[in-house]
Amino acid sequence: MTAKSTGKPYTILHTESSLGWGGQERRILVEAEAMQSRGHRLLIACDPRGELYLRARQDGFAVVPLAFGGWRNLTAWLSLRQVLGDSQVDILNTHSSLDSWVGWLAWRTLGTRPLLVRTRHLSTPVRSSWPTRMLYQAPAAVITTAGATKEYLARQVQVPPQRLFSIPTGVSLTDFPPLEADADMRQRLQIPDKAFIFGMVAVLRSWKGHLFLLEALRELIQGGSPAFLVLVGEGPQRGPIEKKMAELALQPWVRLAGYQDQVAPWLALMDVVVLPSYANEGVPQALLQAMAMAKPVVGANVGGIPEIVIDGETGLLVEPRDPPALAQAIKRLREHPEMGRELGRKARGMVMEKFSLAQMAAAVEEVYDLVGGWRRDKPGIP
Repeated sequence: MTAKSTGKPYTILHTESSLGWGGQERRILVEAEAMQSRGHRLLIACDPRGELYLRARQDGFAVVPLAFGGWRNLTAWLSLRQVLGDSQVDILNTHSSLDSWVGWLAWRTLGTRPLLVRTRHLSTPVRSSWPTRMLYQAPAAVITTAGATKEYLARQVQVPPQRLFSIPTGVSLTDFPPLEADADMRQRLQIPDKAFIFGMVAVLRSWKGHLFLLEALRELIQGGSPAFLVLVGEGPQRGPIEKKMAELALQPWVRLAGYQDQVAPWLALMDVVVLPSYANEGVPQALLQAMAMAKPVVGANVGGIPEIVIDGETGLLVEPRDPPALAQAIKRLREHPEMGRELGRKARGMVMEKFSLAQMAAAVEEVYDLVGGWRRDKPGIP
């Protein structure tokens, strides 16, 4: 539970046009929960066809249905414009490109406007065209989930530095404590007792690097270090992953767990947690969750990953698209479990110090205060 804000409570409206359920949508929901616990009023406007809509309703939030795409954008614009006025919204925080365009139009055509904030979750490239620059320069603040993304937006679309803030997604330390592995889960997966398990938790997308991790598994097996790989997640790359498994004859050593709503038991099962992404990463929630559980991690040197995986201190860092390097890092942690325990201990300490939900919510609130001019006596946000 985060501490209640001592200042003015805000009415905050988040918008999201995405239909998926990944790190971005999770961030919106956990941030809304954390800000609500600080005394603010939260509204979420999202597509009723998406997973965020269902989960936000289940969690008791006031949810505004806005369908995006094509002619629906006109209806979404009119509905959002009305909600902004009727609900006396103080802060409009947009997230994806489409809802940011609709949100900007609604905001721009109001007589009395709320504070406009954009959150940029991924490190994917953005155009430097005038319309894109306007979309990022118009908000009073642009929040990114990684420092690397913040620096990129400053260069690419010339967002003024005083409007750019990096606030990684916080982790619930109560939901992700150090846990013992579940022996029954291991048995259900038909993994022998004491067998070494490494794995990852991520949507099955190409740029998450699953195929490189399969190649790393082959390197381990050919090098005489048999291990089991557990992949938690679902997505469009399942077919290519299954095809690669067959090509490399890896089926006996791989377990595709599919989507899991509760990932802590799966992280607890893994001796080493890996994220071999080669693009688009902010600061990944799955890695922070594993680190909160004191798990040794291996991450690729991409996006915001090196901001949390300090090589040799809080984990091991390898270059992207490099299966031999991945295999070597995993093998190193397998052969030196004491090093893994020390890395995990330091990683958990870092998460507790810098990446809790309470710290995330306080930082977001401080941005709102700062750019809105409500409480300028606070220290600046990095």
